Amino acid sequence: MDKHQTRDVFTPAKPARVAFVERESVNNRLVDSLNTPGKQIVVYGHSGTGKTTLLVNKLTQVYEHNITTRCMKGLTFEQLLLDAFDQLAPYFASEKSENIKTSSGIDLGASYLLLQAKVAAQTTSEAGEKHARMLPPQLTPQALGRFLGAKKACWVLEDFHKIDEEEKYKLSQLMKVFMDLAYEYAELKIIAIGAVDTARQVVDYDREMRNRVAEVHVSLMTEQEVTAIIDKGEKALNIEISGDIKKLVGRHSNGLASVCHHLCLNMCNAAGVFCTVEGESLKLTKEHFATAVKAYVDEASDSIKSAFDKAFKQRRKTQYENARLILDALCSLPENGTARFDILRQIRHEQPKYPEANLKYLLPKLCTAEYGAIVRFDSNSGLHSFSEPIYRAYALA
Repeated sequence: MDKHQTRDVFTPAKPARVAFVERESVNNRLVDSLNTPGKQIVVYGHSGTGKTTLLVNKLTQVYEHNITTRCMKGLTFEQLLLDAFDQLAPYFASEKSENIKTSSGIDLGASYLLLQAKVAAQTTSEAGEKHARMLPPQLTPQALGRFLGAKKACWVLEDFHKIDEEEKYKLSQLMKVFMDLAYEYAELKIIAIGAVDTARQVVDYDREMRNRVAEVHVSLMTEQEVTAIIDKGEKALNIEISGDIKKLVGRHSNGLASVCHHLCLNMCNAAGVFCTVEGESLKLTKEHFATAVKAYVDEASDSIKSAFDKAFKQRRKTQYENARLILDALCSLPENGTARFDILRQIRHEQPKYPEANLKYLLPKLCTAEYGAIVRFDSNSGLHSFSEPIYRAYALA
C-alpha cells in the first residue's frame, strides 16, 4: 500500500490529486473543449465546487505546458499580459540553451529574448520615486498568442471575475485574437475561471463569439460524488468511516468539495491520523466528526461570521428569533431554492403560531448587505436560497 500524508489526501485549500473524483458530464465537456482548436473556455460555478481541481487534473492529460495567472482586483489588462510574458521566460531560455534547431522556434525564441530585454529596460517614474514596468509596443496580444502557441501552451486565468469590467472586455477581444491564431497554433487558448453563477459574469464576450467560447459550468457535487471523495480518502489512508458519518459529511458539505475535504481533514486530525495507517484500518467515530465540525466553525473566515452576525443582530425586541428560524428552515429545504410559503410551513413545524407578517418583513431584509446578504431571491423563479453554498454549509455546522 502506498503511503500518503493526510494533508495530501484531503486538500481543502489546493487542488485534489489523491482524492480527485471524476465528474463524467463536466469532464467530457471540458476535455472536448480543450481538444477543439480555437475554442476558448470559461469555467464557472460557486467557490469550492472543484473548478480548479477539475481543470488541473485535465490539463495534465491534454497539455504539456500551461501558465496560470491569479487575478485580483485592480489588475489591468496590460499587467495580465506582462505576467503571462514573464512566465514564458523559462521555456524560451531553455530553448536558447539547448539550441533547438527548428525554424519557427529559433525565430520566435530570438524575438522573445529581444522583447524580454526591452521589457526589463523600460520603466516609468512619477515624482522621481515610483517605478512601474510598461508594456512595450512590441508585446501585442498577437505576439503573446504566437509565443504561447509556439510552446503549445494554454493560459489559465484564475478568479477572473475579480477583474474590473473594462479589463474583462479587453480580454474578450484577446480571446478573439487567439481564435484567429488557432489556424496556425491549434493548442492556443485562454481558460478563464470565475466563482460566479453565469459565464457572462466571468467574461462578457461579443455575440459573434458565442459559438466559439465553451461555457463549462461546474455545479455543486451530488451526495454520491461527495461520498466518492471520502471513499478515496479511506482507501489512501487505510481508515474506515461509517455510512452514517458519510451521510453527515455529505449533508454538511452542501455540495462543496472543499468543505468535504475540510471536514475529513479535521476528522483525521481529531483521530490522530496524519499519514496512512499501517496494519489494521482505523475506524473514525461520530465524536471525531463532532470535533471536526466544531473546528470547521471555529476556523470559518471572518467574512462568513460577519455575515451571520449581521443577520442575527437584534435591531428591535421581538418574540421570535426571526433570522435564525428562517435560516434553519432554509437548511431543511432544497438547496436550489424554495418558495416563501414553504419556508413559512417549515418554520411552523417548530413554531405553529409564527406570524406570516414576520417572514414577509425579514426575508427581503436578509437579501440586503445590511443583513449580511445571506439569502438570495431569484426574481425569475420566485425562489429564495442561500446566496452562497458556503453559507448553507456554515449554517448546518
